[in-house]
Amino acid sequence: MEYLPQEIVLDILSRLPVTSLLHFKLVCKAWLNTAQNPLLPSLQFSRMAKNDPCLILHCDYPIRNQLYSFELSSRDEDNQTVHQIRVPALPEFDVVGSCKGLLCLCDSSTKNRLYVYNPFTRNYVELPKSTEFQTQDVVFGFGFHPTTNKYKVVKIDYCRKTHGNHRYYRGYGKSEVQILTLGSQEWRSLGQVNYHMLEAPSQVLVNGRLHWCTWPRYRGPSRLLISFDIADEQFRVVEKPDELHRIHYDLVNLGGCLSAAVPCSSGKEIWVMKEYDVKESWIKEYNIGIHVPRGLEQDLSQSFRDSKFFRNRSFVRVLCLLKNGEILLEYKCRALVSYNPRNEMFKDLLLHGTPNLFEASVHEGSLSWIDSFSDNDK
Repeated sequence: MEYLPQEIVLDILSRLPVTSLLHFKLVCKAWLNTAQNPLLPSLQFSRMAKNDPCLILHCDYPIRNQLYSFELSSRDEDNQTVHQIRVPALPEFDVVGSCKGLLCLCDSSTKNRLYVYNPFTRNYVELPKSTEFQTQDVVFGFGFHPTTNKYKVVKIDYCRKTHGNHRYYRGYGKSEVQILTLGSQEWRSLGQVNYHMLEAPSQVLVNGRLHWCTWPRYRGPSRLLISFDIADEQFRVVEKPDELHRIHYDLVNLGGCLSAAVPCSSGKEIWVMKEYDVKESWIKEYNIGIHVPRGLEQDLSQSFRDSKFFRNRSFVRVLCLLKNGEILLEYKCRALVSYNPRNEMFKDLLLHGTPNLFEASVHEGSLSWIDSFSDNDK
């Protein structure tokens, strides 16, 4: 390998899964230096559009505070194994989001300690603490904008009002939006926001914007679809079809398109916005029937039922669109299934080492080093 030009070596390495690169850099010091070349992560990301991502599984039972990974590109091999990831000694955490090789983690109890972590290089940073408020709801966002080349964390604090026993958001009340650019030492205040975003397992990043749907408002208009532009830091309403006005749906990024997964009597319908921010481009593209994977056949113990994952998640969650056209699904935080829309067939993914209860995040594995990001004003 020492006789090959450096650009050819990097081109070859950029085509390998991140787990293979981890083994590569352990061979010798020269190979370690090559794997740490700052050009390698950018080459990796330029090729990710042609490959399936990996999954990060956040385990809640039997061991909390544990992460596992699985390369989706290797899922057709005979030996399909989920690998445990060594996690730093952190407080019990939630996964805020995954973006361009990095995870954002949040302290589950206080919601005021945040970490950015690369699960493959295992380096991480604790972010500066934001201003604390006496709030009932905290919604986070974590994103990257390809034009500005900056990662940002958004924190929205709400003082929620209720109507009787119903969790309707009555008026806009008090809210506070704070934002931190990765590499900066201070959070910036963006003031209030006139929307009450619904916290989800992971916010959706499409076209350089984070997206949430809002809580239904008591005697108010239908729930809204809201975006936050990572570049200009503005909230905007995204137009959606009339069929999505009042029903519950989960947002998902399918093949780079903003999509809404809607539960129905026959399973799940998926609406896809083919052209970003064009209302007329929304189409109902997928209908996923009812399926009960083998992983859900066993009885649940009380430990399962007490899990924060089990209580707060829908029965089936759409994760991503694979390169072969199949859709990856997560069932009640206990089973992974691929669905082929061409023949309407389901395939249970029985992966060795899968934890009993988990929340899956679609992740782009990378050897990016967090400390390479410099301080930025915005």
